[in-house]
Amino acid sequence: MYEIGTELEEYRIPKDQNIAFSHRFDPHQDGRMYDTDYNWESFQNYCVDQVDSEEYEYVVVADIADFFPRIYSHPLEQALGEATTKANHVKALKRCLSQPNGSVSYGIPVGQAASRLLAELVLDDVDRGLMGEGYNHCRFVDDYRIFCRTEKEAFEALATLANLLFENHGLTLQQHKTRVMTLEKFENLLRNEDDQEISILYEQFHEIIDRIGIHNVYDDFDFDGLDEETQDEIRRLNLEEILEEHLNDVDNIDISLVRFLLKRLSQIGNPDSVDCLIENIEKLYPVFKEVMMYFQAIEIETETKHKIGSKLIDICQDSVVGHLEYNRILMFNIFTNDNEWNNEDKFSRLYTEFPDQYSQRELILAMGRAGQDYWFRPRRRNVSDFTPWVKRAFLAASSCLPGDQAAHWYRSLPRLDSLERVITKWALTHPVAD
Repeated sequence: MYEIGTELEEYRIPKDQNIAFSHRFDPHQDGRMYDTDYNWESFQNYCVDQVDSEEYEYVVVADIADFFPRIYSHPLEQALGEATTKANHVKALKRCLSQPNGSVSYGIPVGQAASRLLAELVLDDVDRGLMGEGYNHCRFVDDYRIFCRTEKEAFEALATLANLLFENHGLTLQQHKTRVMTLEKFENLLRNEDDQEISILYEQFHEIIDRIGIHNVYDDFDFDGLDEETQDEIRRLNLEEILEEHLNDVDNIDISLVRFLLKRLSQIGNPDSVDCLIENIEKLYPVFKEVMMYFQAIEIETETKHKIGSKLIDICQDSVVGHLEYNRILMFNIFTNDNEWNNEDKFSRLYTEFPDQYSQRELILAMGRAGQDYWFRPRRRNVSDFTPWVKRAFLAASSCLPGDQAAHWYRSLPRLDSLERVITKWALTHPVAD
């Protein structure tokens, strides 16, 4: 994707036309792939400009339902073929995307930088379709705004958008997030998405990080590397109090707000929100990844880590949050990374309880990390019965076997593929139990 990114960017509607504000390819030497001047903030600012222009009376606000998981392979492959001359790259991408999808002909990975450019390429023809009909619209990923002069024009624009998405890509709009509203209501939505305290917080935080040379509020930064005065400024924003008040006051969280607060608290390393997050854990399932990252990023007392570990296992077994394989991966991964979360005596039972390979992979690594060599010994004969994903985890985790047992066993294994051989070699020099 990095190698064909420039061609894909040139294929898209030029960014200076202010239509697609998301993920404009512009690689940086520090590894970032996208132009930092085109982001959610610039998208919002453009919407404010359209409101202030006094040319429009109505706005269509629309959001695609299940965008990344519902992207069809064939339109994407066709767009890739038109956008780049590198045919071998297109073939490689097709093979890569077909692996996780199996026999299903839709869906691209969520959250990866490379996926974002693919998603943008998919929607380029929808943007061009709206342009061709003469509509003034802008988009950030799967969020659309169409500015119209009359209510009739707004409903026609909405119908056009829905038809383009469905006919071109089989995509549909989220009913509860799609509506036609007056300019006044849209302005209230735009300017008052969060309460006044949150708006002030965001502005203050943005000012601070902009001053220290970070131009995207969602970029990572080293809090400990900041000077003491700047650290104190950020601490005075009381991010943890705002998070706690929000979680205690609402049934359905503001996903963007909570994600923003959790990422900032993770970077700051403030542990004050641990108890609040544990108490509201089921309410936080839309941002579960950020919750887990927060727990692992901050310094927590051993007793509190044990409490969190027990709570996570309870969630896996008794909560709708733990019903999702993706959430279980995030929860079990905590135990995979170190032994400070306790509950090692439950890993074997959880392995039996959750037969999906994703959970089992994490639990195998967690048992290896905990040095439970007794679990691995009787299963070594059946290693070839595991799926490739689980087998590689078993090979790595078996390095917990005492003495030179792991080395002898690795040498006795027939028909290891190249990746498996690399894993066994690495495991001998990096035993998981160390």
